[in-house]
Amino acid sequence: MIKWKTIITYLVDGDPLWIKRIELSNWVWKGIIIPRSKLKLVKDRPEVKQPAVYFLFWEDENGNKKAYIWETEKLIDRIFAHDIKKDRRNVVIAFISKDNNLTKSDIKFLEYMSIKKAKEVGRFQLENKSIPEKNVLPEYKESEMMEFLENINLLISTAWYPIFKPLYQWQTDEENIFYLTARWADAKWTYTEEGFVVFKWSKWPAEPVKSFKKYVSSSFKLREKLLQQWILRIEKDYIILTKDYKFSSPSTAADVIIWRSSNWWKDWKNKYWKSLDEIYRRDNN
Repeated sequence: MIKWKTIITYLVDGDPLWIKRIELSNWVWKGIIIPRSKLKLVKDRPEVKQPAVYFLFWEDENGNKKAYIWETEKLIDRIFAHDIKKDRRNVVIAFISKDNNLTKSDIKFLEYMSIKKAKEVGRFQLENKSIPEKNVLPEYKESEMMEFLENINLLISTAWYPIFKPLYQWQTDEENIFYLTARWADAKWTYTEEGFVVFKWSKWPAEPVKSFKKYVSSSFKLREKLLQQWILRIEKDYIILTKDYKFSSPSTAADVIIWRSSNWWKDWKNKYWKSLDEIYRRDNN
C-alpha cells in the first residue's frame, strides 16, 4: 500500500537558496536548512534556540561527500562554534520539536541512532571523532524517536542529502538486475531512481588489456580515486567493490570493469539473458 506524504517547504525569505523550513503535515517536529553563508541571519529565529539533532554536510577537494552528526541543547551555540572553528561545511540541517518538548535523552538517542544508521548505509563519510553510547529510553519513547528518525530520513532525502537511504534495497525484480561476465568479470547492477548502481562484491581483473589504457584514461582516474577511498580493493589478480556504488552511466561502469572497449548495451544481460539493448531500447520502440 502506498503511503502518501505531504511535505511543506517554507522559504523564509522567498529564495530557494536561503533558509528553509521543511515539515510533514500533521507531524509535531520540523527541520530547518541553513546555508553557511546565511548563518548570521538566523541567530534570532526561535528554531535555533531549541534542543536539536543536526547534520553538517560538505564536499572535500576530491569530491568526497562528508557529514557530521551531533546533538545540542541549544542549536545556535553549536553551529556558531563550528563556524568559529572554520569547520568545512556547506549547510546545516537541524531537526527540532514544534512545541519545544524534546528532552536531552530524546536527542541523545536520536544522535546515536542517526550515526549508527549513517555508518551502516555509508553514503557519506562521517567526520565524527567519537561515537556516543546508546542511552535507554522508556519503550513508548523509543518507539516515538524511531518514528522521528524515519521522518528525518524522508525530509533529509527530500532536501537531497540521503544520508540514511541505501543506494539500493533488494527486491525480486530479476528483470532489472544485470550481470557482466565478460573477460572474467563477475559484476551485477541495477538501474535505480538515482542512477546505475553496481553491487557490493562485484569483481573484475586488476589489469586491463594492453590496448585499453591509451583510449580511456578517465577510467583509470576513476579507478585510482575509488582505490584511495577504499571503495575498491585489490586482492591478488582482482579488483573488488567493497560497497554498492553509483556510476554515472552503464558505459562508465563497463569501461572500468571490463578494461577493454565494449558494447555495453549488449554486454550487460539480465537473468533471462536479455540485454540492456533489448529491454530499454527495442522493447520501448
